[in-house]
Amino acid sequence: MGARGLKRLILGMATLAVLSVAAYADARLVLRFEEMDPHIGQMLELRVVDTDTMAEIARVSLPEIASSSFDLEIGGLQIGSNIRLDFYADANDSGLYEAPPEDHAWRLELMGVQMDGSLTFAHSTDFVDIDWPPQIDGMIGDTEYRNEMLDSETGMRVLWQNSSETLYVGLVAPGTGWLSIGFEPERMMQGADIIIGALADGELVIEDHYGNAPTSHRIDAVDHIIQAGGSEVDGKTVLEFAIALDSGDDQDAVLATGELVTIILGYHASSDSLTTRHSKRATASLQLDD
Repeated sequence: MGARGLKRLILGMATLAVLSVAAYADARLVLRFEEMDPHIGQMLELRVVDTDTMAEIARVSLPEIASSSFDLEIGGLQIGSNIRLDFYADANDSGLYEAPPEDHAWRLELMGVQMDGSLTFAHSTDFVDIDWPPQIDGMIGDTEYRNEMLDSETGMRVLWQNSSETLYVGLVAPGTGWLSIGFEPERMMQGADIIIGALADGELVIEDHYGNAPTSHRIDAVDHIIQAGGSEVDGKTVLEFAIALDSGDDQDAVLATGELVTIILGYHASSDSLTTRHSKRATASLQLDD
């Protein structure tokens, strides 16, 4: 799986004790839920985001809330980090996140995590649209992304979703070689913001490139890939990643919500070398969410 893959935790309803920081290098947080009676029997999902990097640290899925009060433990938090907790109860029992009031969603922010501790959340109606994103783990579920297209020239699937700040992309290509997508080229590859990756010996290799000429591209001076994951399944290569719509880097494209974006797609059927010429390539477009 991907070098930057995420932990997915499926937790039961048992109350969890706070553990000593002396026994763990990282901090652990116990989130204590109270007065959750309106959501008993409903699914709850929670994700932890590092607000400095916008990378997802962990994701928790609770298939069913069994009681009014319960605890969830979140481990692996870096001491001194600033984090955001986004979570929702599946109030309409659709099995998917939908913006309030369809589902009930909340956001908590913690600045400067210090050692182990606990935080209490009592049910409220101060809902926030947390715009639940795909999980960047190299595995793409049937309903994980809001948008999808199949490119007829390359046979590549492109899946995407964006918030006001971040673009999440899933790519599936025929074969077991490298695959790539570029955003907003000026002429062929010239000026394109290109993400290219491969699974080499089971490990994800992914790079942030820019098109320095119509037929060539080079690695960026600064890597602005927020998170990435990949896998090889049934003779196909899967790549997922997240990037900022506007990283502030002049080697990256500036994207905006709601706009139609020109993309270039490419892959190699068997080679993991990112410098090998593509087997197939194509130009297409995708519409970003408002």
